[in-house]
Amino acid sequence: MQQGLHIGRICLSLRDPLGNSRIETSIVPRRRRATFVKMASYLLVGGLGGIGRAVARWMVERGAGELVFLSRSASDPSNAAFINELESAGCTVTIIAGDVTRSTDVISAVEAARHPIKGIIQMSMVLRDGSFENMTFDDWHAATAPKTQGTWNLHNATLGHSLNFFLLFSSLSGTVGNRHQANYASANTFLDAFVQYRTGLGLPASAIDIGAVEDVGYISQTRQLLDRMKTSGFTAVTEQQLLDAVEFAIAGAGRQRSPSGLGFCDPNTFVLGLGSDTALNSPNNRAVWKDDRRMAVYHNNIHTATLTGEASGLDDAIKLFLRRARADPSLLQTSEAGHFLAVEIGKKMFGLLLKQDKEEPNTTLPLVDMGLDSLLAIELREWWRAAFGFDISTLEMLGMGSLDALGQRAAVKLLELYGSGE
Repeated sequence: MQQGLHIGRICLSLRDPLGNSRIETSIVPRRRRATFVKMASYLLVGGLGGIGRAVARWMVERGAGELVFLSRSASDPSNAAFINELESAGCTVTIIAGDVTRSTDVISAVEAARHPIKGIIQMSMVLRDGSFENMTFDDWHAATAPKTQGTWNLHNATLGHSLNFFLLFSSLSGTVGNRHQANYASANTFLDAFVQYRTGLGLPASAIDIGAVEDVGYISQTRQLLDRMKTSGFTAVTEQQLLDAVEFAIAGAGRQRSPSGLGFCDPNTFVLGLGSDTALNSPNNRAVWKDDRRMAVYHNNIHTATLTGEASGLDDAIKLFLRRARADPSLLQTSEAGHFLAVEIGKKMFGLLLKQDKEEPNTTLPLVDMGLDSLLAIELREWWRAAFGFDISTLEMLGMGSLDALGQRAAVKLLELYGSGE
């Protein structure tokens, strides 16, 4: 299943602890669904841009009775048609001209609600991109204040309200960073931390670390920016995928963290739009997060890229060696060949483990001591098959004992293939 090659059904047979009889059970799909009510108000900060309007329409379709917008662009004439659209669907719309960084404006927006406020979506965003060395204090403050001070203002102004959700639109830049966005990345890192603070108080809060949305919003209108984000390791998401993420965040706002042996995990914050279509060990991959240990799954998942050319994960040294061996198979009969292949296999294994060892792998050490287990063997097997052109079972790989044995196994089989002209 992990290799993604299975076709057809998979049947699971459940038995009692003694294995004597089958257990009768049923599986009921669980779907999280967010709903809104007529006699409640929902505060949207920002929300008059492309993404905000998509979210607002979706909320009205789900039954929202009143939307209150707090925006600096409230007086824009283009808002009139949008307001009419929402009101024609039976929703009351109130737009407050103001700045979320000013507590008085936030309080005015809260007091303007005709019904109890049951939810907040913080979508404010200001970009002042530039290198950190040349960034002025005004640039820093302009990008961070709407998310930091603005979120504090929203929190303080609604402490006496019984909210069902407090959703923050964060960004992947706060999770993995982004060149020329130190200010914006810092602001979004704050949002992710703020979710932990609010849930620690027993209050609902959630955040979506959004990447590039390709068919709606600011990035979709700037093709050059969208293309640059795609080449930096951000996968473009659609409007529907964003709305699905919003529904998931709202429906489960305030999930309690549970102890995990895998380390810290916050179920109220998740990323949307992270991935790469190019192998991470390819020189053509410019993902800003490819050396981040937290992204190990993308290194292990060889199916995220095609296994041809540079995407096969072969560096220049091993490609050159295989070309020479194909032309002169006798090279594979030397002890140096087996050792070279053992070292290259070890480097690949270290890469899958995200070990940045600069020294040559010790090819005599037991494979288990070097970190090879059954799951890693599956990933290494995929690379082996693409690199050498023949297969090896995971059991055979685990049973080899050392890198030297693996290197010798590869050399012997390659000699058979190249010697026979295959």
